[in-house]
Amino acid sequence: MAVMKLVSRIWQLAGNIYLTMGIIGCMVADLVWGYGKLKVHQDMFIPINDRGFTAWAATWGSESLAITLWLFILVGLMALLSINTFVCTTDRVFTLVRFRYRFKSWWRFCLRLGPHVMHYAMLIMFLGYLVSYLFSGTHLGKILLPEKSIFVNGVKITLKQMDIKYYEGTRMPHLQGRVIDVKAAILFEDALGKSFQTIAHNRPAIFRGLSVHLRDFSPKYKGMGMGGPPRQYINVTVKQDPGMKFYFAGMGLFILGLFMYTGEKLFVTKPAAAAKRAVPVEEVQ
Repeated sequence: MAVMKLVSRIWQLAGNIYLTMGIIGCMVADLVWGYGKLKVHQDMFIPINDRGFTAWAATWGSESLAITLWLFILVGLMALLSINTFVCTTDRVFTLVRFRYRFKSWWRFCLRLGPHVMHYAMLIMFLGYLVSYLFSGTHLGKILLPEKSIFVNGVKITLKQMDIKYYEGTRMPHLQGRVIDVKAAILFEDALGKSFQTIAHNRPAIFRGLSVHLRDFSPKYKGMGMGGPPRQYINVTVKQDPGMKFYFAGMGLFILGLFMYTGEKLFVTKPAAAAKRAVPVEEVQ
């Protein structure tokens, strides 16, 4: 019994609204502090995008705590806010389930859960960000030549073809012969199968948790090649991000919750409010 009381007490404290306000206030103060550090030491935080948070924390982050401590505090505050949100949302869901008999139909009860579904969706997306920061890996400067392959985490990546479009108009002669668009056909292969995809700028390819992003390419214009045919290649960044599954799951759940919330407003709340405003008209004798 003593253990159950302790767990119940901790649960109540974790879902306290004053704890929520305190966490948010601390986050605001911490972000103001971090903004000042970012303005002066921006180069200190750039490697996070290339190396990942774990590798960065073990090197730059831990060696310059006077500059980076605010970020570690922010991560901790976000974890506390996630726990607080989960407890508050779960308490509300349990209350709705306990009094579900008060709803006139099961679908009205389901629609009432819409905001809480969106809260759970946000928590799943936060979990995705945490997984990405802790376990993602980035492989920079991978050069792919036509019909040549590289191997990343057991996946064979082959450049099959490049589709290059040059500017051939007359309105901007200084761009004549310059590349205006490039696409690359990529073949992914592993023990489970293969996939043929196309990448371009702002259009990565995704396979088995890997995402391939186009960074650079050659040639940049016609005739580039010292008298011979231009040498073709692409420079790609390969990212391993296990948090993507959580992103997509969270976004799908959030959209579902948004539809549920909108349905409640349109088909339950709005008609009920209109019915209350309606005044019966007596028949004129």
